[in-house]
Order: sequence, then C-alpha cells, then structure tokens
Amino acid sequence: MKLAGVELVSVDLPFRHDIGTAAGVHRTRPLLFVRVVTEGGEGWGECAALDGGTAVDPALREVERAAVDRGVARLDQAAKSRGGDLPSGAEVAPLFGSSAVDRMLAATFEMAVWDAELRTEGRSMAQALGTGPGFETMPVGAVVGIPADRDVGALRREVGAAVRAGAARVRLKIEPGWEIEPVRAVREDHPGLVLQVDANGSFRGDEDDVALLSRLADFDVLCIEQPLPPADLVAHAQLARVLPVPICLDESLSTPRRVRDALRNGSCAMACLKPARLGGVRATWAAHAACAEAGVPAFVGGFFEAGLGRASNLALASRLSQDATGLVSDLGDPADYLSVDPCGYPPVTGGWVRVPDAPGVGRRPDDAVLGTLQARRGWFPATYT
Repeated sequence: MKLAGVELVSVDLPFRHDIGTAAGVHRTRPLLFVRVVTEGGEGWGECAALDGGTAVDPALREVERAAVDRGVARLDQAAKSRGGDLPSGAEVAPLFGSSAVDRMLAATFEMAVWDAELRTEGRSMAQALGTGPGFETMPVGAVVGIPADRDVGALRREVGAAVRAGAARVRLKIEPGWEIEPVRAVREDHPGLVLQVDANGSFRGDEDDVALLSRLADFDVLCIEQPLPPADLVAHAQLARVLPVPICLDESLSTPRRVRDALRNGSCAMACLKPARLGGVRATWAAHAACAEAGVPAFVGGFFEAGLGRASNLALASRLSQDATGLVSDLGDPADYLSVDPCGYPPVTGGWVRVPDAPGVGRRPDDAVLGTLQARRGWFPATYT
C-alpha cells in the first residue's frame, strides 16, 4: 500500500455528565484521530490521551504536538525507506521511543495502519489476532465516578442503571473520605454484584489507611485498584502483605517491563492493562502473557474512548481471554458516557457485546458528525515522491 498522506483530526466531545475521580473531574473528552491514507484506501486510529493526562500519561495536547512534530514524520520516513509502501501494523510501534508520549503515539499510529491493512485484506481485527470460536461476545463492565458533592443517592442511581443494563461488574472510583460509605450503599442495593474500587493512587499506605481499606473486605470487594501512587511498586508489595483485599495495579503498569517488575515484586494480585498506555496491541499482549505466566488475572482497561478505540480494546480483550481467563474488561458502549460518539459501537445486549467481524479495527468516524462537532483537520502529504 503506497502512502498518500496522513490527516490529524481533533474533536471535542461532551460527556453526558462530569466524571469524578481521585485524580480530578473529567468534563469534556477531546480526541485525536489519525487517518492514514493510501492509494487503495484508508485507516483510522484513535488516541486515548485524556485532556489533562494522568499521573503517568501525557495530556492530549502534548501528544497532538508530538503527532505533528514526529509521529507523521516517522511514518513518512518509514514509507520512504520502503519505496513509498506503508509499513505493516507490526512494524509501526518500533518506529517510536519508550517515553509516555511515544507509547501513546505508537498505539495510535499502529491502530491506524492496522485498520488500513485489515480493510485492504478484508479481515477484522479479531480474525487477525486469531480469536477462535466461543469468544464472539464479551461481558461488559461499568465504571462509576465520584458524584458531585459525594451524593450517595446519585451514586446509587448510576450504579442501579448500570446493573439494569447488564453490567457484569462495577468499578467504583474512591478517594480518601469517599470509600466505606459508597461501597456500603452499593453493596446494600446489590448483594451479588461483582464490585471493584479504584483509588487512582490517592492513599498513602500508612496504618490509618491500612485499617480503613481493610474494612472494604467486609463488603466482598473483588480488589482495590491502584491504592498508592504509581511509582512505588515496593510499597504496593508491602501493602499487599497486610491488606485483606487484593490489590490491582493500573497506572503503575506503564510498560511491559513495569508489569514484569510488579509481578516479580508481588505488588499486585490483579492487573488492569491499557493498550494506549503500554504502547499498543502487541505491547499489551506481551504484558498479558507475563500476567498469565504469573497466574495474575488481568483485564483491558479504558480511557473513556470513542467507539473506534473501544472496538480495538474489545477485539484485543476477546483474544486475550482465549489465552487466559481474566476479569471483566471496560467494554461498555461509549454512548453510556459520551453525548456524541462519531464512530458508533456494537449494541450491548444483556450486558454482552459482540466483537466486530467487519473488515478493519472498528467503525471509522462519521464525517457528518465530525463536521457537526467542528472537527479540526490537518493534512500532511507523503514526501517520498
């Protein structure tokens, strides 16, 4: 496939409502799409970087600048060295470095190139990954943020709506001062619900925290995700030895190497793997293989993606589930949290979603919707000619 050029498309999506976490409140969802155009077609990738970033992930503006400054240039140079041919999806990630920005770029450009490749071949992402029979559908989990003013009634209503929609598990955002009360309320309403909590690194791990977080065991909480700041794997290992609730790591697992370090240190009993943070599909597959070898169940986490990015995670989660039984992944419909999704997503029925089987990664953004949202576009023609 001869590369004709790359288009960067930026758009601002409104959330249905503010989503509170210990790290801050998400009010809007700006997105960057990368469109790779070849002589025979095109492919789209979605960047998962959030507006303000996280403790370990860059802000979207930083990734956008890097996409212009070096992302497009590296893909163009790779095509030039191949006589104008687009590199394969497997060759994209090695074009980028190991920084957090580069990993986001690698995941985004990998998705776009792979989408173009798969559409040309007439294969879905699940087919390309080798997903077999029995994994055509996946259960979905829901993430519920910290409500405004810590309104327990609002929390109960949101969790209730997720359960009625069929969520196989709910992941509650917590923070110091908002931990026991919300979990108690949700457990009273839903005694059999699979319930996780996510602290986004907001606790310190001192004696008071240990005593407080230990009380979550009384409510049959599956795990507490990222209780401490992400850098300290040793502190998580120490906490894991005294806490009666299993620890799941998220932000700490920024690279496959960090995943292996966490497993070796005994820092987590479960793992949340995010392809955009890790550097793409293949990096996530390597991280998952390490978890499977260590006997640590994992799930594919999300960044409040639009339908394209979430479809990629869905196909990947279905394939990884074939390798090792894991936890329920963040695979719910983006329409649950976005007022407008320019891509669309397979319908969720009874808490299950069907893995896309059409050629490509997922549904490309709708031009009419992008126009309505006043998307900003930048075209970069290939320079090998």
